[in-house]
Amino acid sequence: MKRLQAGLALLCAVLAGASHAAATDLPRADPCPGATAWAAAHPDESDEAQAARDATRKLGDPALRAELDKRFAVDQKVRKAYLAARLDRDAQRMVVLVDDNNLDWLKYLVRTKGFPTAARWGETGVDAAWTLLQHADSSPDFRAALLPTLGERAAAGELRAARLAQFTDRVLVAYGRPQRYGTQFSPEGWRAPHFGLDDAASLRAVEENRRVLGVMPLADYVCMMSEARKR
Repeated sequence: MKRLQAGLALLCAVLAGASHAAATDLPRADPCPGATAWAAAHPDESDEAQAARDATRKLGDPALRAELDKRFAVDQKVRKAYLAARLDRDAQRMVVLVDDNNLDWLKYLVRTKGFPTAARWGETGVDAAWTLLQHADSSPDFRAALLPTLGERAAAGELRAARLAQFTDRVLVAYGRPQRYGTQFSPEGWRAPHFGLDDAASLRAVEENRRVLGVMPLADYVCMMSEARKR
């Protein structure tokens, strides 16, 4: 699985039809103009802006950061293999094995050093740790206990608000509770009325929650994610 929201500006450029096709090809219409406009209005949310901010930081814990980067790379590799062959039981087992191993490592990290900060690990490090934690489905209590910490990281500008929205919903869904931001649905769910939410009132409430948090409207998010999953 690719990192969710990996560079909004870059992703939206792709969605807008940017390609290396021959000049004779007809330009493709932007399938998600709302998401493109939102990304253009929020350039600080891109991967490039995140990396630029990290370039100004003198990071600590280089060995642990290298270990995190390695684990993130493996997480993405096994998920990509699984998405390419969903019926492959070996691919499924590998995802579970990697997630469980990363969960043990995260628990030790949090117990001994706390959840990463941008000052010591960079925003990209915080983001990578968020990815591993997002996939810790076998330990919902551990994940839920870190929700306030991730809220602090987001408030400090160390974690994107969109990541906090996804994490919050993941925690809520694990306990059978309604989502606040509408991020945790399958493509089939998003194609249902009200994007899989119960009714129009629920959709209005989610849209207001998203507005307050500072993330793009749900319709634009669904469009962006649906297009990304086609690639």
